[in-house]
Amino acid sequence: MKTMILAILIAVLTTLNTTFLKADDYTDAMLKALKKMGDAADKNEKAAVLKVRGDFERILQLKKNEWMVNYYLGMLDYMLSRYAADEKNNDDVKKYTESAISLLDKCTDVNDQFADAYVLKMAVQGNRWQYEPNKMNDIIAKSTEAKDIAFKLEPENPRYYLIDGYMTFYTPENFGGGVEKAQPLFENSWKYFKTYKPKDETYPNWGNDQAAGMIAMCYIKLEKPDEAKKWIDMALEVKPESNFIKGFVMPEYEKMKK
Repeated sequence: MKTMILAILIAVLTTLNTTFLKADDYTDAMLKALKKMGDAADKNEKAAVLKVRGDFERILQLKKNEWMVNYYLGMLDYMLSRYAADEKNNDDVKKYTESAISLLDKCTDVNDQFADAYVLKMAVQGNRWQYEPNKMNDIIAKSTEAKDIAFKLEPENPRYYLIDGYMTFYTPENFGGGVEKAQPLFENSWKYFKTYKPKDETYPNWGNDQAAGMIAMCYIKLEKPDEAKKWIDMALEVKPESNFIKGFVMPEYEKMKK
């Protein structure tokens, strides 16, 4: 799950040149940082994630659309929490998860109409079970609250269905999850990616390859190799460099075929 979530769906100390910090063009600064963020995700490199986090911290100094910058910082901290989970460092899991929650709250405190922040809150709240297993009722309640708000704001947001699909995919069948319930959610995500248009180029636009990849994963779990291969190919058409597809889905596909 760590590798998948590190693909969807990116502390500290980097050097930005003076012209970057003094630039009036917030959009230019964001696009540079978003490019680095995408590269870090595709390479699946923790060090690169930490560097780009520093870039976004410095964009806050531009004092424009800070709510959007906080969204991306929250995403990066969530990613870092997943690295920490892989390293079995529960202290850092908690540190980065709590930081992500705080940053996303700052985002929605300023812009409570930003659906993608609530979509990400769904995943981040769910991450708390790793260090607060005794608070599952609160975790479920807050994740559900974020889910309801996200759907109300943007019922055709493809990342809403992608994250809901992930959560359902990894929930045991006897608790209401499983492949058969998750697959329609991923299919909805793929469908809505075809028509979804970000408000501008700094808005979130990630996840298309993951939607196709997770449909492939569903077929892998159902041991249907032809269907799985079709969706792997579709994902690579969308994003040929996708680490999620090449680093996770394709190896799972090869295991199934053996």
